[in-house]
Amino acid sequence: MAGILRFSSSNSSLPLKQLSNYPRIPSFSNFLHPPKLCFSHFRCIAMATSSSSTKNPSSATTFQVPELAADEMERMAEQTFQRYSSNTIKRKGTGTAIVWFRYDLRVLDNEALYKAWVSSESVLPVYCLDPRHFQSTHFFGFPKTGALRAQFLVECLADLRKNLTKRGLNLVIRHGKPEEILPALAKQFSAHTIYAQKETCSEELRVEKLVSRALEKISLTTTMMASSSAPKNPTLRLVWGSTMYHKDDLPFDARSVPDVYTEFRKSVEAKSRIRQCVKLPMSLAPLPPVAVEDWGSIPTVDGLGLQPQQVSKGMRFEGGESAAIGRVHEYFWQKDLLCVYKETRNGMLGSDYSTKFSPWLASGCISPRFIHDEVKRYEMERLANASTYWVLFELLWRDYFRFISIRHGNSIFQLGGPRRVEKRWSQDQKLFESWRDGCTGYPLIDANMKELSATGFMSNRGRQIVCSFLVRDMGIDWRMGAEWFETCLLDYDPCSNYGNWTYGAGVGNDPREDRYFSIPKQVSCFFSSIWVLIS
Repeated sequence: MAGILRFSSSNSSLPLKQLSNYPRIPSFSNFLHPPKLCFSHFRCIAMATSSSSTKNPSSATTFQVPELAADEMERMAEQTFQRYSSNTIKRKGTGTAIVWFRYDLRVLDNEALYKAWVSSESVLPVYCLDPRHFQSTHFFGFPKTGALRAQFLVECLADLRKNLTKRGLNLVIRHGKPEEILPALAKQFSAHTIYAQKETCSEELRVEKLVSRALEKISLTTTMMASSSAPKNPTLRLVWGSTMYHKDDLPFDARSVPDVYTEFRKSVEAKSRIRQCVKLPMSLAPLPPVAVEDWGSIPTVDGLGLQPQQVSKGMRFEGGESAAIGRVHEYFWQKDLLCVYKETRNGMLGSDYSTKFSPWLASGCISPRFIHDEVKRYEMERLANASTYWVLFELLWRDYFRFISIRHGNSIFQLGGPRRVEKRWSQDQKLFESWRDGCTGYPLIDANMKELSATGFMSNRGRQIVCSFLVRDMGIDWRMGAEWFETCLLDYDPCSNYGNWTYGAGVGNDPREDRYFSIPKQVSCFFSSIWVLIS
């Protein structure tokens, strides 16, 4: 699902010079022969494949995701927090622990927050606005974070602070490098441990090492200090919390993950279980006894060195855990679209052809385990079918790319990919810019790229198509596409993004080497007309 961020491609092929004749009617083969569907099933498909954006293709319509009113979203979030809370949990530690929020900007099912609370008498939540996140990409110098994702992050932080404050805490926000900020806070508040979610890619791993080394220096310094209030041996403890299946529960070492997804999936589904979401009490107080003089303000996009950008057409995603929970409620329970997901997931228009969970998953505003729990609750209370399973199937793809990043390391960022394929690629700047700017002359390609620039989102099918076009038809270095997606996507995360691009370019985990999307077969004239005409 575009929401879960997994795209692949088909085997059909057609030379670039033959792509001038577009069929007038798009193919809706996915919707023609669903098995044993009742009237309500067809009603759900109709809802999922229609949208306010399709009523007037010539107008620049913006619609919120989720569509819930603010008060309803807050009410659903509070109900969900209560359902996943427990007042029987007891604290077992002393002193102060710090929670370093990274890509887990949530309270619900947050393993790092849980461990910090249980192991201490007080918790200090911290988020570091690392300047390296706003520099340039490694190979081609694009902005690492675009304005739309920065705005989404701003909203995530505001919502996280609000939810923590409701539970007796707050959020320290600091501009700077974690390896400088966290040791200073550990010393100031005599924190014995910093808890954080474990990451898997090289840049994040490097920061983890730098933080650990900086904490060791504090430890060596303070052992010679007489003050009993000085921090003693502060340590960084990393916990796993980014996947549906826990790394420790896999039937193989993560460094030996199968190279073919189907083998991985069958083994995991047969031999592993998904853990329950961790629960916390509704109140997480108190804060540390030492007063925080400056909590730090919620950043602004221009304060992060970027030019603010407004979404004037298409989907406008709202950042934050409350919005994420609201979207799950809206898609599963209010609109009852989970039961037709498999039939509608390859759409391109509107907010309801797929779950659209991916921006919140990438920022950690929602956990894949929570989505799994909600799917299982839906199956118990309403219906279990191929569509309910398929959401979990796609979440498992997301898990797979994260585990692949452990196995293959930096090769997922290299030209030859995990398979170390030797192939000559072009880096023709004009060709790439025509693709980037939606000016290739091929309406379906241009429409998808304009949607990406305007909204920070693109459908799963759209990602498949533009990837295939760039690497197969244009012959452009796939890393240029991957880094441009890194700039633009709201739902960027390195594992899914680079895993998908290596997969689509034929240098990643795919037993079929020559994967290609036939543009005429994939064309959607209606989608193209909206994004080409109003751009």
